[in-house]
Amino acid sequence: MVNTSDILPSTPRYLKVPLIGFNCILWLLGVILIALGGYSLSALKDLKQLANISIPAGLIVLGVFIIVLTVVGCVVAYKEKLVGLIFFTIFMLILLIALIGVGGGAFSYRHDSAQILSTAWARATDQQRALLETFFVSFPNGPNNPIPCCGWAQLEDGTRTYPSSYCVIPAHNVTDGNPVNQTLHYERPPCGPIINDFVDQKLYIAGAAGVAIGIIEFISMLFSLFLIIRLCRNPRSRSYD
Repeated sequence: MVNTSDILPSTPRYLKVPLIGFNCILWLLGVILIALGGYSLSALKDLKQLANISIPAGLIVLGVFIIVLTVVGCVVAYKEKLVGLIFFTIFMLILLIALIGVGGGAFSYRHDSAQILSTAWARATDQQRALLETFFVSFPNGPNNPIPCCGWAQLEDGTRTYPSSYCVIPAHNVTDGNPVNQTLHYERPPCGPIINDFVDQKLYIAGAAGVAIGIIEFISMLFSLFLIIRLCRNPRSRSYD
């Protein structure tokens, strides 16, 4: 059996100082997580016409929880509050599980997003498709020349799947009151690859942020556990806790 008495520092100070340091880093990352979630939520708001992606909202909630928990962690670590450290470690474990869930959910959704978005596009109304086609643009001729997308995917014969009326070039020839020679704006790129890349990028950032913060939080939790062990081996008076 390993004797941890020679492994842990002889005084709690050498454990609580790194713990406070990691909590300060996590506090800053919590602020970044809220900003990242807000940015992703704003960027994906136009996709609510197509699919409901709730992962950015989860990032905001976790960011708020991290900020509150790290402030409490700094206080209980500085004052060496044993009971407070125990509750802090428990909540850190819960937060770690939540971060794993959000990060794993983001990477999992990336794997399935193409099929989900394709199905949602097929079920969308013409107005919803037209709105998304005007929002998702490409810049093949430079940043000052945006080109809207048209339809979801391009077939082998050059036609598009599920184009909106926004893609139709108005016909000038009319026969018996019915327009003829209606064609699509085939010079426009299909929307599917553009939207898939857009969502994939945002979900990758969300998943990577969750994993990175989870690793730092795990290290912080280890220092908290070591500090609890050291305080238990050096019991204080009851009034101290």
